[in-house]
Amino acid sequence: MQAVQNEAGRLYFLDAPGGTGKTFVISLILANIRVQGKIALALASSGIATTLLDGGRTAHSALKLPLNVQVIENPTCNISRNSAMAKVLQQTAIILLDECTMTHKKSLEAIHHTMQDLRGNQNIFDGALILLSGDFRQTFPVIPRSTPADEINACLKSSFMWRYVRKLTLNINMRVQLQNDQSADRFSKQLLETGNSKVQIDNTNGLISLPNNFCTIFQSKEELIERVFPNIIQNHRNHNWLSERAILAPKNVQVNDINYLILEKLPGAVISYKSIDIALNEDDAVNYPVEFLNSLEPPGIPPHFLNLKVGSSIILLRNFNAPKLCNGTRLAVKILMPNLIEATILTGKAKGEFVLIPRIPLIPTDMPFEFKWLQFPVRLSFAMSINKAQGQTLQVCGLDLEEPCFSHGQLYVVCSRVDTPNCLFVYAPNEQTKNIVYTNVLD
Repeated sequence: MQAVQNEAGRLYFLDAPGGTGKTFVISLILANIRVQGKIALALASSGIATTLLDGGRTAHSALKLPLNVQVIENPTCNISRNSAMAKVLQQTAIILLDECTMTHKKSLEAIHHTMQDLRGNQNIFDGALILLSGDFRQTFPVIPRSTPADEINACLKSSFMWRYVRKLTLNINMRVQLQNDQSADRFSKQLLETGNSKVQIDNTNGLISLPNNFCTIFQSKEELIERVFPNIIQNHRNHNWLSERAILAPKNVQVNDINYLILEKLPGAVISYKSIDIALNEDDAVNYPVEFLNSLEPPGIPPHFLNLKVGSSIILLRNFNAPKLCNGTRLAVKILMPNLIEATILTGKAKGEFVLIPRIPLIPTDMPFEFKWLQFPVRLSFAMSINKAQGQTLQVCGLDLEEPCFSHGQLYVVCSRVDTPNCLFVYAPNEQTKNIVYTNVLD
């Protein structure tokens, strides 16, 4: 706040593990600056985190960051000098980037180069105040077909800008203090041990054992579903009940299986929506027939056969109307029409509002050819991937470890979605699993 008053541009990082009150502190900073009539730009790397911030936007949406930032040598934001966003960036008192650990280092560098260009200054971010916040125990940017070295190289700590960062820390777990719950206190310490890779590893198979006082372990997927979603036929109409629980899994294959099992339990008829897929290049239309396009499932794209029921929990896959409807917003289906879905928002500042979702054209950017996918931009969200759930806070969380975690911080992320061990339910064969942590990044 002193740096804001003095208009001294600096780069700060707020290191805050789950439960230490990061969102509360950030909201207070934003409110304090805005009440003085200054501009505070609230950004986040994920839509879920965005919905928790007043006036929040995803960084990609607000700053027009390139989607394929990792393959560009010197990326910049697609903002012209005369645009409204350029004027905002020239006058802003602070730019806040939440869940920054999921952000590719080149995105931060692109913002830096853009700020220098807009303000005509060669200082770091041209003297603007930047506040990053997050926890490096959580997941890193997703790099397709990457090695651990690729992931580490993509994280912010590998950027040339990290040496300019001033670190601030939140240490005290406020959830534990407010609840005065001893089991939550022990759970908080166990979480940090998991995130810091301090849990004892079995040398014979490289796995860790999940202690009984850390979670409730089940031996079948059906038991896990029943415990996380008890009496779902009676309870699924209760939006508060639906919004506070989910099952998480490392891979989308497991997520789809669980969503299908839960959808079958709901009453009512299944409504199926087929996508319309078209190759944009006429030459490609010959090489890639419609049947082949229908079989593809690129990341971030809804399935060709989208099966839904009234009362289903769904998640948005595109930014629609930020910050109300962001990529990652969870909704409950109210009415299913041929070309519209009426739904109720389950999470974020707009919780409880009714919205209409149309079919929209989706064009994947990470394919060797261009094709258009016309479909509702939603998926079922009774179960979600761990990476998609980062930033979510849940009252009841299930974890399917039939396939172990495969990337840094995934186990820590899923376990830190809840406050106490009584609310964490795990399906883990042999009560063991992998805990992948790149300790050299945490130092």
